Amino acid sequence: MFLIGRYLYLTDRISKMPKVTFNRLRGQEAVSYYLTDEKTGEVKRRRFTNKHPQWDKVRQMAAVRRSLQEQLNKVLLLWRSNYNDSLIQAASSYMLKPNTDNRIDSALWESLKSGENKYKNDHPVIHNGMIMRSQFEANVADILERLGIEYKYDAVLQTGASEIVSPDFSLNFPEFNRSGFIEALGALDNLGYIGHNTEKFRKYLNAGIYPNRDLIFIPGDYNYRPDETTIIRMINVMLDSFARQYVIKKPA
Repeated sequence: MFLIGRYLYLTDRISKMPKVTFNRLRGQEAVSYYLTDEKTGEVKRRRFTNKHPQWDKVRQMAAVRRSLQEQLNKVLLLWRSNYNDSLIQAASSYMLKPNTDNRIDSALWESLKSGENKYKNDHPVIHNGMIMRSQFEANVADILERLGIEYKYDAVLQTGASEIVSPDFSLNFPEFNRSGFIEALGALDNLGYIGHNTEKFRKYLNAGIYPNRDLIFIPGDYNYRPDETTIIRMINVMLDSFARQYVIKKPA
């Protein structure tokens, strides 16, 4: 259901954009902008380079469309890897009804900034240029990237008038207008670590952020780390929860 929701969102976004593509003109980066004549139906192409006064605008538009198409290609690939039927056909029976009444929305996610948590990092690991706190977290980040899920790492989230938490990963699901969070708990055999995260858990609950809906805990300790398949299954619990709320059958 999650892939159906993302497919509906991406195809709708792309269909509402002008057709703009990157190419090259006389050795320079260029953008082709395709316009359809409303009277004749004829498609005309304009080409822009960095010398044109609207270059920044059309280049940004082309970058957005390319990003959306890359995300759509990833969704199609994931569907083909897991299902035998057609995603296009499956999605034709559904519609999106995004969140409008939960404050844990995409606007909240947009307000967060990666790396705001300044707590001491004793074991830094570099992942795609980002400093993380463990290889475990880097592995989770890699899985999120391959699933096409946008995240911010180690942001600071206000959970009460005077309380904050720093989720390991704050996730954005624009198709549902919802945010989600992941905690990669890699030292559950350490009593001090358990105490710190018990307090964190309390803050999440007080803020109405619930496990297996808005929040996924991925457990580990010195001897145990869940494998990739297990981590994906855990993440899928959140994805399925959101999809079942916001991807609905079309009226008969």
